[in-house]
Order: sequence, then structure tokens, then C-alpha cells
Amino acid sequence: MILSLLLACPNTSTDKSDTAGGDDAWPEWEEEATADDDGTAGEDSALPEEIEWVEECEPDGCIELAEAVDRGFASVRYGMAGLRVSNTGADYDVCFDRWYTFLSTTSQDAVAGTTSAGLVLEPGDTLDIPYATWGSDVESWWCVEHNQYTSSGSDYTFNGSRAPTRVATYTNDSCDDDRDGHEDHSDTSSIDGLPETQHSVWDYIDDEPVFIVGRRMNWFEVGVGQTVRVALEVTNLGRRRGEATVSEQVPAGWEVSTVSPAADSHVTDSAGNTVLTWSVALGAAVEPSDPYSPTNYDEVELEYALTYTGDCAGREIGYAPNVRWAGTSGSFISEGSSLVVECCGGEEGGLGGGGGLGGLP
Repeated sequence: MILSLLLACPNTSTDKSDTAGGDDAWPEWEEEATADDDGTAGEDSALPEEIEWVEECEPDGCIELAEAVDRGFASVRYGMAGLRVSNTGADYDVCFDRWYTFLSTTSQDAVAGTTSAGLVLEPGDTLDIPYATWGSDVESWWCVEHNQYTSSGSDYTFNGSRAPTRVATYTNDSCDDDRDGHEDHSDTSSIDGLPETQHSVWDYIDDEPVFIVGRRMNWFEVGVGQTVRVALEVTNLGRRRGEATVSEQVPAGWEVSTVSPAADSHVTDSAGNTVLTWSVALGAAVEPSDPYSPTNYDEVELEYALTYTGDCAGREIGYAPNVRWAGTSGSFISEGSSLVVECCGGEEGGLGGGGGLGGLP
């Protein structure tokens, strides 16, 4: 039985934010450490002459939430105590150390995250995230929509979109935007009893275009020379139309082709990275009058074919995409999650995370 929790986030609307990373739009690309002869991993480890594919593809620590969701190792849904993130896999720990954007057609869209350092979900762990908590070493979620109720048991989609940095400042930093002498997280509104911080997030979304960016899939398993389709998903959560610049950076050894729509800029930098840049214009989000119906967001997909031309060294972590835009009150940025490519079986390696494109060069 589905239980609708009316106003668990009463008439709500928010954005998400990512406190880690800030304006560091291109997190450092790395090829994960390989195993030394004694079984330990280290930065200076050299690749063995004969690659042990299985060992090489083991993650060096926990895997990002986006990868875990793509591989079916994690789920996000609305529970009785708030948002519930579960590590349903058997093999890998899952990192929950950022602020993320979660969307649902049957429940309140949310931004959720943690102020804990290095929070990790071990296999079988669940994390129940309460609404509107604040402080050090806590988890919290905040509303995105004004007019959709939460619904217990509802599933959420997650494409790796992290929260816009402006939203993170509202959810994580001490503030008194209404200048009444009371910190906004602890100051309740006379209108509905919700924290003033929630209203700051809503006001921001009402007044500005607010973009998020993720990917249809953030993890792929390939063989040398095999090709997969990568699709960036860009969404405007804001109640104002806007224009933005979307950037994707692909490390050397990953060949890019068949870009659709054509990028405004397609260049190779001095390090051999391919940098794709698109300009997008998206309409304002439209909220229905029915509180059981989802908000209609304008969105666009930006695609390209990725062919792995590296040395099949195992597991490689790429960059996160980003989207930048100018609003009435400043310039803003949102980021996605890292692109993960595993080449674990040479040219005969299987395809995961979206499959191959046999008809593409």
C-alpha cells in the first residue's frame, strides 16, 4: 500500500547543491592505482607486464553513488523517515559524500546530502535522510517542488546530477537572509512553519533558471576499440527560462565522435583531453495545479560516441560534466558525476552501462 505523506515537505520546491568541488569544474582525472606484487595499492605502482583484468578493475575504495545506481548496486526511494538510500550490492562500498539531485514523478523532488566527512554505505546498509536538518555530521534533504506531495515507497531517479553550488550555500552555510536576527535553518516561517532556509531555496528557484547536468549512464565496461553512446542530460529546475554552457571533458585514450547535436566547440587540449562545449536554452519549469502530479521540466540530451583506444589498463575515472549560466543575481554552476570506464578483458571484453554501438565507427 502506498502511503502519501501530505506535506512531509509541505508545498515544496528546491534545488540541490554540491558542497564538495565548488568551482573545481574538472576533478582530477586518475587511473586507479594498480595492485603491487604484495597485494597493496599505491600511487607509484607500475602496471604489471601481464594485466590481471579482474584485479585491475577492482575499485580503489568506495564507488560513487552514480556508478552504484547505474550498476544496480544502489537505490533511492522515499521511506517512512525521509529519503532512503540503500546499498543493495554485495561487493562494493558506496560513497555518500556530496549533495545530489533526486527526481521522482510520484513524490517530491529533492536535493539531499551530508555534512559528514567520508560517509560510506557498506553492502546492505541503508541511510535514512530526514527533512531539513542542519549542523555538522548530519544528513538532510530539502524540497524542490512547491506543489507535489511526498509519497512513501516512491522510487527516485539519479543520473549523477550534483546540487548547484548556490543551493549548497543555503543548505549548508549559516545565514540570515530575512535579516530578522535569527539563523534561517532554525527560524520558522510564519506562513507555513517551515525553515526560512527552505523558502530561500524556493525563492532562488522561482527567480532564476537553475540547471543540473548528469548522464543517462556514468559507468561503462568496454574492450579496446569498442564504442558506447554517452548521453548528457541537462534539465532546468528553475521557474525562469535560461541559457547555459555545458562542458564535457574526455581524457586522452578515449576517442570522441558522432557528436549530436554538434558541439559549439570540439577541441583537444595540450594534455590530449577532448573538450566538448554546447550552448543550450531551456524553458521554465511548469508546476501543475494537482499536488499529486510532477513538475514539467524542460530538458535536453547531448550525445556522443566514445571509443576506448587506451591500453586496457583496467579501471579509469574521468571527469564530471558541468553546466554554467548567468542569472539575475550572479553566475552559477552545477556539476555531474565522474565518468567511469572499465576495460577488464582486452578486445574481447564485454559491454556494460548502455551497450555498444556496432554500427558506429
